[in-house]
Amino acid sequence: MMRRHFLFLKAALLVLLLISRAMNLLGLDDLLNERDIANGVFYVVIYLLTIEIVRSVIIKLYRRRKSLSNQETDNFILGISNLYILLYTFGLFFLLLSITNVQLTSFIFSVSIVAAALAILTKDFLTDILSSMLMTFSRELEVGDVVKMGEHKGKIVNMTLNKTTILTDEDDLVFFPNTKVFFSDIVNYTKRDIKKTSISFEMAIGMAESVTEIEEMLKDTLEQYSDLIRPNSYNLRILDIRKDSVSFKFQYVLFSPNLELEKEIRKKVVRTIFGKVNKQKIAQLNTGGESPGRGA
Repeated sequence: MMRRHFLFLKAALLVLLLISRAMNLLGLDDLLNERDIANGVFYVVIYLLTIEIVRSVIIKLYRRRKSLSNQETDNFILGISNLYILLYTFGLFFLLLSITNVQLTSFIFSVSIVAAALAILTKDFLTDILSSMLMTFSRELEVGDVVKMGEHKGKIVNMTLNKTTILTDEDDLVFFPNTKVFFSDIVNYTKRDIKKTSISFEMAIGMAESVTEIEEMLKDTLEQYSDLIRPNSYNLRILDIRKDSVSFKFQYVLFSPNLELEKEIRKKVVRTIFGKVNKQKIAQLNTGGESPGRGA
């Protein structure tokens, strides 16, 4: 409600300024025509109010159409907000020129060499901004998507003008320049049709009688999540066999991607494997020997 009142006040102020200028109320038009600085400031204020109102109206209508609360956001809202920040910055720049009574053409000509140097220095920042615009409006990556970029896997929690923030499985916040995100190979687990999750681990040879025994043990461990995991999607693969250990990859398919659920399941699987290994070692100590490994 408060935001609606602010929007109404800004719109009323904009209309009042435009009418006052058009009808020369209180001699406003004459005053502005006589003073270049005041005239420039007037147009910049009109510009800033206009983009603020347009941004607020677009986002408000979009939220209503998508049934989003004021706390919820998505790529379109982020894109509009980032574009607004960019346009607002330009407005403040022109406001500064108006206050100092500097002509734009003269300013550009006088600082052309400096501007060229600044362009080189800010090239990466400007590229990040362009990448941000392309990403937020493309919907290939969205806030809330579970992705893997390089060694980092996690959920996208924010996309600003120059950075994309990912919350990893270890609850670390990793900030990537938008240019790197845009040009990198990224696995988007949310967008893909099959929501397969993998857990890799190793076990010493002889810790289980067969691969089937380990697979059944893990399936029993995840029985409480059966309504969230597709039936018959469990799969235990042997990745590598070494002299004294075997590398496994346990896979299952979730009905929908859920980073918190994946972490919970991973923790449960790891604890189950640890319990199995610990129990087997205790049994070996009690018997005074090692149980021989058998084939799968």
